[in-house]
Amino acid sequence: MPSKDRISKADQSFVLLSPHYEIMYGSWFFQYQASMERLRQQMLASDAVAEPIARALRLSQNFAQRLRKSSPKQSNQQRYFRQMDIYFSWHAEQFLLESMTLEGFAVLDEELKQAVAEFLRQEFRYRKELEYTSDFHGTPTRIWNRMALYHRLLEYPVLLRSKITELGAGTHKLVKAASTMLIMSLFTYFLFNARDASEKLSLALLLVIALVYAIRDLLRDDMITAITRRLRRGKPRWKIRLLMPYTRKLLAQQWVWLDYRKLPDLPPLVREHSGKWATNEERQIICYRALLNLDKAALEHDEIRERLTLDCEQLCAMIQANHNKLFVRTDDGDSPDSVQAHPIEKQHDYNLLLLHTKPGEHFPSAQRWRLRLGTNGIVQCENKKPHWPEPPQARRSIWHRLTHPWR
Repeated sequence: MPSKDRISKADQSFVLLSPHYEIMYGSWFFQYQASMERLRQQMLASDAVAEPIARALRLSQNFAQRLRKSSPKQSNQQRYFRQMDIYFSWHAEQFLLESMTLEGFAVLDEELKQAVAEFLRQEFRYRKELEYTSDFHGTPTRIWNRMALYHRLLEYPVLLRSKITELGAGTHKLVKAASTMLIMSLFTYFLFNARDASEKLSLALLLVIALVYAIRDLLRDDMITAITRRLRRGKPRWKIRLLMPYTRKLLAQQWVWLDYRKLPDLPPLVREHSGKWATNEERQIICYRALLNLDKAALEHDEIRERLTLDCEQLCAMIQANHNKLFVRTDDGDSPDSVQAHPIEKQHDYNLLLLHTKPGEHFPSAQRWRLRLGTNGIVQCENKKPHWPEPPQARRSIWHRLTHPWR
């Protein structure tokens, strides 16, 4: 929210207005959720779980106090408050219950363990007092889907509206018009020459004309697509306008690239430090790039969190089913029951490399994952060390010296 709208929390005349209420509390909650997710990644990546659990417990206690210190009076705000209160209670409980299943939880201080247990008991009593327990009843799948629905409802007031424009339509029309003009000019030139050579149309000439039309219809679409792709190589494919919720004010513009490359076509920095995965040099690499340009006022007042979702359904559909089996002998007996057949599932490995460049910086940071897919979905997702080089400090210092006189 802009700083001029960040009125004191005690000013109830502002807090009770809609949609300011949903935007303010939604922003608070998703900042809390982002902090909890960072602590979760830290907790799962290292053996030291004491500090992440203690910080998560303090964050949950502080947010519960901020959220529940006042209850709105309007009906639509009460509904939003109830959904957030239920989802927050469930989210905090899930984080702490997950931390209790880790190996390092057993060696924690008894005081921290008791604090975690006391917080869980308080949340259970709180849900029982406000009659939230009905939302926690049912099968695990039903509860998860219900909470996912609450999450989508909560993020609606703080989720930017996107207006997607596909680029390249003008280039495709120009290529189509130019190809039609060229083909028809050549065909007309050929027809006039044939007419000058012979004053009457023969059957062979009619067959040649029909053949030319057939070849044109057969190759025209592929030729136009290939020429358009060639002309737009290196250019963005989509333009996304990000609008503020409710006000529909333009906040940012995003350009998106998507293309396929061979390994030698990658930049040298990526090719040298992306790691060695497979020996097949004919593999194709899917390159996705997004460039976000924010409004100048947005850079000063707002904070944007970008979420990138990777759908592997189409990649899994490309994996052919395998009907092979591995037979294993369980004991030394000769009976048929001592032999077990294990079906073999065909799997594909993918190297996922994410590069991110912050505003004002010229050297990207990297994250890397190993993704293993099967016919039924993701089999394994493992975080790998990217072995990415450190920013060249000497080059940056020279750049600053060169650009300093021009500032």
